[in-house]
Amino acid sequence: MDVLIFHALSRRDIMRLSGKRPLHAAALVLTVAAFGTLAVAAPASAKAPESATLAVTGDPDDPITEGQGVAFSTASGDGFNVWGTANHLTVQVFDPPTGPWTIEVSAPVGQSLAVGTYTGATENTYESPLPGIAVTGADRICSFGQTGSFTVTDISWGPHGYLERFDATFEQRCNYSTGSARGEVHVVNPPAPPVLAVGVDVARSGTIDTAADEVTLRGTVTCNAPATVYVEGGVTQTWHGERAEGIVRAEAACTPGAPVAWTSSTPSFTSVPFRHGAVTVSANAIAYDTTYDVFVGDADTAVVRLKKG
Repeated sequence: MDVLIFHALSRRDIMRLSGKRPLHAAALVLTVAAFGTLAVAAPASAKAPESATLAVTGDPDDPITEGQGVAFSTASGDGFNVWGTANHLTVQVFDPPTGPWTIEVSAPVGQSLAVGTYTGATENTYESPLPGIAVTGADRICSFGQTGSFTVTDISWGPHGYLERFDATFEQRCNYSTGSARGEVHVVNPPAPPVLAVGVDVARSGTIDTAADEVTLRGTVTCNAPATVYVEGGVTQTWHGERAEGIVRAEAACTPGAPVAWTSSTPSFTSVPFRHGAVTVSANAIAYDTTYDVFVGDADTAVVRLKKG
């Protein structure tokens, strides 16, 4: 997560070596890989919209439409997929018997698609200083590129590239043709649901079994939607210049409404055993947001007092 969270310090907070902090996306992926449960963040994928329409007509010399018109809609049972980013958007009807129909538009590089008219669009729909357009249908494409324009009349984004609404008209001409294809596209989705949020806390007391050289640590996780939360981190203790080290590893089935407990037990993985007294515990919480295909997380570091278990 890229938004920093600031906390007012209390006497309890001062005991932490560093306060709670949100994890950035790269750190989340590394943490999950270290834990060994999930490896990488899932890429953005095509989504079926709640409702959509695509209508295309063309001149006789247009190689895409061949002078014919087509109209598709989810209300008629046609299958749509939508994917892209704020800069680049693709709407596809994937199941016509003659082959898929696709409209692809992009703003100039570094810009987001917005309400307005884009002229001088070319076949370059990625990383171009000009707008981009690509209309294909029934396995027909502009073999030598195309030019065109499109007008966005409505567009609204939620978090992580969630498209709420998209309405546009467009016109495209293949470079070797005297005819054009033109049409309009409409996409509607429900309002964007909240992004999954998780929190983690480390309890300020733990237990130690000196005979087994094992410490047991506890804490809680919270969430705003049901999620499996993976907790991993480390525990360290320095005694007269010698250092004992262990790991924190736990899994919690989190549900909203109340904190959910987690427990982790670990021996020292160095030649130095744990002893009664204070240890430093770091805990990273990771969960996968299935709605937005992203990892979210939180972290807590605390000084924990060990007592005999």
